[in-house]
Amino acid sequence: MKKTLIIILIVLITIIALGVIFFTVDYNRVKKQETPIFCFKNPAGAINDGGTIEYFGLGYKVIDFNTLGGYDEIKIGTWFMKYEDFNEEKKDIENKKRLEEIEKQNYPTFFAKVIESDSNYILVEPFENEEVRKSADKIYISLGENNDSIYEVGTNVKITYTGFILETYPAKVDVVNIELQK
Repeated sequence: MKKTLIIILIVLITIIALGVIFFTVDYNRVKKQETPIFCFKNPAGAINDGGTIEYFGLGYKVIDFNTLGGYDEIKIGTWFMKYEDFNEEKKDIENKKRLEEIEKQNYPTFFAKVIESDSNYILVEPFENEEVRKSADKIYISLGENNDSIYEVGTNVKITYTGFILETYPAKVDVVNIELQK
């Protein structure tokens, strides 16, 4: 009985020691943005977001993100770590990359104050010194994909648009991006 307990204890200590060694090696690899070596890939395969892969190790999990939106990170944690735990971080990085792409396109911008707001549109008044103000004193902006933000009346915004102004009253522009200004 005593011999069996000692064998079980030795096996348990060996498994824990291997787990610590494996985790340490994989942790250091992940910190350098390298794939782990002491893990096996999730048998379910890659996640349909561009190629994110989950790996399982001895008591830990690694997620190698590779999304179509440009989020390319490797995260390590417990088996309870989920893909969804990083939604905010993914969204921030993907928005930052989208803004960088917009800046490369060199779209025109103007600053304005929100004078009317709805979940589907905002009505803005361009600042006095803006070039677009020569065309219109009020501009209607359909929010489309930008409607996840709430634009309160009186808020200052930076509008990036395609360059075309539909000269109705109020005028309309095709928006590329809306940024809240402080």
